[in-house]
Amino acid sequence: MFKEKLAIVIPTKDRPDELNRLLESISIQEIKPIQIVVVDGGDMPVENLLKKFSVLNMDYVRSIPPSLTVQRNVGIKRVRDEATLVGFLDDDIILEDESLKNMIKFWETAPKDTAGAAFNNINETFNKPGFIEKIFFVNAEKPGRILRSGFQSRPCPIEEDMEVEWLAGFGMVFRRSIFNEFTFDEQFRGYARYEDVDFSYRVGRKYKIFVVRKATVKHLNRLENIQFSFSLGKMQIINRLYFVKKNPELSVLLWCWASLGLFLNNVVKGLLGYEQRYSLRAKGNIAGFFHAYNLTKQEKDA
Repeated sequence: MFKEKLAIVIPTKDRPDELNRLLESISIQEIKPIQIVVVDGGDMPVENLLKKFSVLNMDYVRSIPPSLTVQRNVGIKRVRDEATLVGFLDDDIILEDESLKNMIKFWETAPKDTAGAAFNNINETFNKPGFIEKIFFVNAEKPGRILRSGFQSRPCPIEEDMEVEWLAGFGMVFRRSIFNEFTFDEQFRGYARYEDVDFSYRVGRKYKIFVVRKATVKHLNRLENIQFSFSLGKMQIINRLYFVKKNPELSVLLWCWASLGLFLNNVVKGLLGYEQRYSLRAKGNIAGFFHAYNLTKQEKDA
């Protein structure tokens, strides 16, 4: 039916219920991927779960220790030769009806210089930046943009196919051939926050990348476990600084200013009693600033 052949890589770690839900949503799609590679970094293997889905062509790989970027790179190496497209799905999304069909339809007629496309998350909200967000350069007027501070605007939801500057890692598809040029940066370790921004932005600076309106999904992303909030706050600072330094057209000075705004937002939400996680994120932000300062000092002294 289609000349494009899609393989999907699913990195997962200790979330069997979410993985089961995702695979169920794939199994009822009219058009199915030619291959699914489940790359498992969890403490408890989920290989037995996959046996429920005989309708899907699946390969199972263990990748220990867990790391999102490593798991994605491992999955790419296991993709079969006949695949022309490689997609990545987080285990906490659900595909809507005809989502895969509409994604492949997009690729059938996509311009030759198109390298990537993301699914359209319909349970997300895009809000134009408010006054404070504009002051601190933490949000953009249009979806899917990267500011010089290194901060980005949400890429979804959209009402028509839209060319963007980055793709959200919960659901994105790339031409197989671009992996001859690009890999996921394994300096983004573990949970690897912003690795999707880093990878897709690098691709998007050379080729076109889009969000596909009719390829709809629901990203049922839960707030982080509160025990992880401090580490998340630290990554909010360190990982974005690493991203900004990799791309000279971005500004470390504006990153500093925007990161201050992020820190203050976490502080205010913590003081107002939204949730303890915001106070912990703020403390992690402080730790991230100190780490960034020490790292910069070491780079200057070297």
